[in-house]
Amino acid sequence: MFSRANVNKTTPSESAEPDKAAAGVWPESVTPRMDEADLHEAGLLSLQQSRPPAKVSGYEQEQFLGRGAFGEVWKAVDSNSGRAVAIKFFSRRGELDWSHMAREVEKLQHLFSDRYVVQLLGVGWEADPPYYVMEYMPYGSLEDRLRQGPMSVDAAVQIIRETTRGLVHAHDKGILHCDLKPSNIMLDQDDRPRLADFGQARLRHERAPSLGTLFYMAPEQADLTATPDARWDVYALGAILYRMVTGRLPYFSDEATGSLSSHGPIEDRLAFYRSALRQAPAPDLHRRTPGVDRALADIIDKCLAVDPQKRYRNAQSVLTALESRQAQRAQRSLILLGLLGPALVVVIMAVVAGLVFRRTLDATERQLIERTLESDQYAARTVAAHFSLGIEKRRRMLEQDAADPALRDRLSQQDQTTDGDEPIQQWLIERHSARNAEFTANTRASYWFVLDVRGRLRAISPRNDALLGKYFGFREYFHGLRKELPPTAPPPTPIQAWHRSNIFRSRPTNKPSVAFSTPIFSGESSHRVVGILAMETELGHFSDFESSRTQFPVLIDLRPDADDMPGLIVEHPFFAEQLAANRPLEQVYCPPVLLEELQKINASRLAALSQSAEPIRGRDSIAKFEHYRDPIGNHFGGDWLAAVEPVFVAKGSAAVEDTDWIVVVQERRDETLRPLADIGVLVRRSGWAALTLAGLVVAALWAIVVLAINPPKSLRRSRLLGFATGGTSASGASASGTSLSSRSNDPSSSQSSSR
Repeated sequence: MFSRANVNKTTPSESAEPDKAAAGVWPESVTPRMDEADLHEAGLLSLQQSRPPAKVSGYEQEQFLGRGAFGEVWKAVDSNSGRAVAIKFFSRRGELDWSHMAREVEKLQHLFSDRYVVQLLGVGWEADPPYYVMEYMPYGSLEDRLRQGPMSVDAAVQIIRETTRGLVHAHDKGILHCDLKPSNIMLDQDDRPRLADFGQARLRHERAPSLGTLFYMAPEQADLTATPDARWDVYALGAILYRMVTGRLPYFSDEATGSLSSHGPIEDRLAFYRSALRQAPAPDLHRRTPGVDRALADIIDKCLAVDPQKRYRNAQSVLTALESRQAQRAQRSLILLGLLGPALVVVIMAVVAGLVFRRTLDATERQLIERTLESDQYAARTVAAHFSLGIEKRRRMLEQDAADPALRDRLSQQDQTTDGDEPIQQWLIERHSARNAEFTANTRASYWFVLDVRGRLRAISPRNDALLGKYFGFREYFHGLRKELPPTAPPPTPIQAWHRSNIFRSRPTNKPSVAFSTPIFSGESSHRVVGILAMETELGHFSDFESSRTQFPVLIDLRPDADDMPGLIVEHPFFAEQLAANRPLEQVYCPPVLLEELQKINASRLAALSQSAEPIRGRDSIAKFEHYRDPIGNHFGGDWLAAVEPVFVAKGSAAVEDTDWIVVVQERRDETLRPLADIGVLVRRSGWAALTLAGLVVAALWAIVVLAINPPKSLRRSRLLGFATGGTSASGASASGTSLSSRSNDPSSSQSSSR
């Protein structure tokens, strides 16, 4: 909050720092106050000094180190040991110098051999000028280090811990420093801090006020009637730590520079200083500094509390808080390891279990797919055999009826008739009715009809007089040329053997249909064709399919249809849906890639069977698809498991006839694997639940450990928790700090401690 300012002191300190106003950041020492002329003269003397004020026996003065308000300091070497020392000469023999020197020497004598204090090696009381010899600190002061900028948090905490430990030693011996600041903290050859400049120090039983340095001085210390208190040093510790991590002093700014320097009397300056700190907002730059954790920020805040009652009671309390933070940080690593260890074990077990489960699931899935395909293979064989029997049945019926002498004679007698023939019509109606009884309602032929040798329709059942006498010789079922002829083409030669037509549009219904036809010969031994007997069946009515919810057969025609398009789907559940909805049947073809694959399968199977005397129904080699795509699409889309089997008709004992039809039995892949997927989901959910439960158990156990190690304040006095933690907690440290504080104003305890 403040810029550089000086304050007069009733008891000045031993030196004045060089002017730092040019830096614009660091406050200069304010003990004692020197005017500009004195500062200028001191600077010149420091530069011009080449000889020490006096020769000290046993030491060789080598180097001038600096000059302050009360003297100058020289580096010297012990003639006997070669040890480097610092000799401080007091420039005047006045009472002020004597009291200052006596006070400082007195405190250093109390702290003799303390590792955290710059050691006093000798005193020249009777010399002119008087001096004392102390350890030489080659690395200068903490102030020198801080002029380079803020320190890392770890380095700052390390130095402040050592400094605090030194203060604890001093406080234990009844000495309060009262002017702690970076320039009074020296760094030894190990870069460890040492306390110096005890000129403003007080013993605990003393009641004389002691003014420190602005911005390091507690607000209640800035009072000429104040009684020394250990909490003054606590405030200075907080200010030093704040500056070390942020690079700035708490409450420091340029706003109040003019106001502070404009107050003439020292009482007014001190009053302004106290008022300004109490009215200023609490410093918070340290909380925005990277690396400053919450615990350290809380320690700084408590040290810098304007109200001394909210501050740590003494340096021991600060040290306890720092060590507690350090322990917590160390415990954090152990706790983290303790958390990560079981968690890592659980994760490894989960990963291993997951891999084993995944492999088991994959193996089970493979077995399930193979068994499903085996089932589809069996179904495809069964369906293909069913189609084969259905074709043979139709051929047998047609050949038997075509051999009826009455039909032969009638066609032979009336070859020149161009109109319908009533006797043949009646005969056909009777035969159609009789044959329908051998089929189901779904698979009965739509029409039976008789054509003469010239392709004229002589009879049709159900009867349709409009079609009688019409020319149908261009149809593929009449001539067997594998394609439709133009209706105006000359009459072709009729078929000479049983024949399955390609798919065509029926004249009566305009629906996709297939016809089975056989020639009618003039006699038993004659090879003269006098007509054609045929039955016509619409697509979707050729066979009764026994399909399940996920598995069904499909019949595909590899032969080009009337539009010269191969791959027409003849039977499919989709057609049943269209018929049930009274919609016109659509013609759907296989995509070229699938059609080519099916044609290869058909040709390969036909070649294998033609070279083997093995019965047709004993074969086992059937093509399989693990990712089959249904050509219909829409709700039949997605992945299917499928098996393929061509439909062949037996010719004699071993020969077969290719019908160019092929059966595909398909089954939804996802439906097949659904039970396995459900098991996988169940196992994964159970695994996650077990993993979560294990994590919660580990977290709960470690929460208990953390609470036992660092219990909240509300639980620190709990007997149960104290028993669980062995009676050790932060409260014990606080009690220790409190006892030190309680001794701080007890003269007897102070003297005892000093002794």
